[in-house]
Amino acid sequence: MFFVKQKTNKLFDSFLNIFNKAKDSLKQPVSDDINQQLLLQLNKKKIPSWSQFKQLSKILQKPEKIKLLIILLVFLISASALGWRMYWRNSIEVPAIGGTYTEGLIGAPQFINPILANTDVDRDLVRLVFSGLVKLNTNGEIVPDLAAAYTIDAEATTYTFELKPNLKWHDGHPLTADDIIFTIERITDADFKSPLKNSFSGVDVKRINDRTIQFKLAKPFTPFLSIMTVGIIPEHLWYSVPSFSAALTDLNIKPVGSGPYKFKSLTKDTNGSIKNYSLEIFENYHLDNAYIKELSFKFYEDFMTGVMALQNKNVEGLTYLPEENKDQINNKKINLHDLHYPQYTSVFFNPNNNSLLSDKDFRKALSLSVDKNRILTEVLNGAGKIIHTPILPGMTGYDESIKTEDFNTVAAAGILDDLGWTLSEDKQFRSKTIKAESDDEEDQVEELSIKLTTIDQSASVKIVSIIKENWEAIGIKTTLDIISKDKIKKDIIDPREYEVLVFGELININSGPYPFWHSSQNKHPGLNLSVLANKDIDEYLELARSAKTTQAKIEPLTNFQNKLLELNFAIFLYNPTYTYPTASKIKGLESLQFINLPADRFNNINSWYIKTKRTLTK
Repeated sequence: MFFVKQKTNKLFDSFLNIFNKAKDSLKQPVSDDINQQLLLQLNKKKIPSWSQFKQLSKILQKPEKIKLLIILLVFLISASALGWRMYWRNSIEVPAIGGTYTEGLIGAPQFINPILANTDVDRDLVRLVFSGLVKLNTNGEIVPDLAAAYTIDAEATTYTFELKPNLKWHDGHPLTADDIIFTIERITDADFKSPLKNSFSGVDVKRINDRTIQFKLAKPFTPFLSIMTVGIIPEHLWYSVPSFSAALTDLNIKPVGSGPYKFKSLTKDTNGSIKNYSLEIFENYHLDNAYIKELSFKFYEDFMTGVMALQNKNVEGLTYLPEENKDQINNKKINLHDLHYPQYTSVFFNPNNNSLLSDKDFRKALSLSVDKNRILTEVLNGAGKIIHTPILPGMTGYDESIKTEDFNTVAAAGILDDLGWTLSEDKQFRSKTIKAESDDEEDQVEELSIKLTTIDQSASVKIVSIIKENWEAIGIKTTLDIISKDKIKKDIIDPREYEVLVFGELININSGPYPFWHSSQNKHPGLNLSVLANKDIDEYLELARSAKTTQAKIEPLTNFQNKLLELNFAIFLYNPTYTYPTASKIKGLESLQFINLPADRFNNINSWYIKTKRTLTK
């Protein structure tokens, strides 16, 4: 700016010299030019008039005209620069509507329907297209969504919701209390086959008026509010669809919801599978409108293919980046967002398939001999946190002082010795002599062995390989059973066909540990993978589940954790970090720190932006 200012001053002096020269020329009488004489008589003011300025072109020589043009040009540039500088100092950059974002998802959509969705891909798209009465914010807190407000009675059995005014579906139809009632009725309809049916068992719903709905529970159930995040479906489109054929309607793929984005288009490959799926902004959204104009999704069979697409810039983001694939991303324009995620990987016991696991001391020996630090370092490169109970950091009841004993192979071997499992110098594995029941029978030597099962995924295979090495180091013969992804649930987990299982469980922080550890959940469709039962644990879980306040949950949850560790019901390994990669052009994700489900990464989607503009500060 100083250089421009100097040049401007010099040129302005030149301009004055040119003008003075022109003025002197005008003052010189020229007897043989009547026009010039008349011009001198028109205006004797020192400041030239506009008409005099117009005559400069007739007086100035060509070099002088060029100088004048340069002077005017520099003046305009300087004035513009000064004006832009003032504008920049007195304005801020803010998000603007525009741009597109393409993300890769693993799998393919089947039911973009909140009451039928049963895969991460389905839930991802549902989160963008549909709205519930309440929703989770970026801190995992429940806040109003379609509801303007809600109240809970003193007994915590009656929940009353009042809807926001002028709610609209994507097709322009009004959204009313009738749509809420219809959605709950369809969820509880056995023919509809909603996976949410059990969540609404014993719940009565009543329409008070067009904007008010009331739910009555048979008994207090603290997590009920989190269940009300379920998306609402439009009655005017679904009422004519028979419940028994709900899975077949096109509305599951081309949905109409009330969320921040609405369906735009899809393309299919030659096999009829969806290849691309596009959503666009819903301009009549009841909360703040989104900034990114269009979201596009591409679908891949596995993470390896998805990671390649991300690295090759075929997509700008991926639903999740596994730890083992991080070194494949060399694109500096990709940001990795490490999110807190309520998942833990543990070792679960099933004494029904191996009676040795009924002994809590034997389970303790197994626990003491697992090197958790090595697993975290070698499997996750440290991208996670070692855990000791299923209550994770940030969850109600978490207490960092509740811990298992440290890795100790000497203590573990001592327990096995006390249990009668001896290790001969010439043998690799421990054994025990089983006395014959009669003189006619011979004593039997039983070798100490166990079968360890897991899913055929890189991280899981590494974990069981380390555990096998740990257990065999203290004389336990360990056989690995690696099961393919398409069979692990149906053939192993649902029928509980395993002795010891290494598996990751994704929990809902609002529902608490009851579904995962109460003995009533030991069989499918329950989620308790350690097929063990204890009346004290059941009682603590029931007390925590029925507690009316957060404070009232803490004591029973603390007792639950201590009892769980006392009995060695499982070996809790780690809580991984959820890595979400997106292109650096995507802004507004700074507040995203915690997710309950992978779909929760879209909780603040209306804050994301690509384009920006400047606006004056007040």
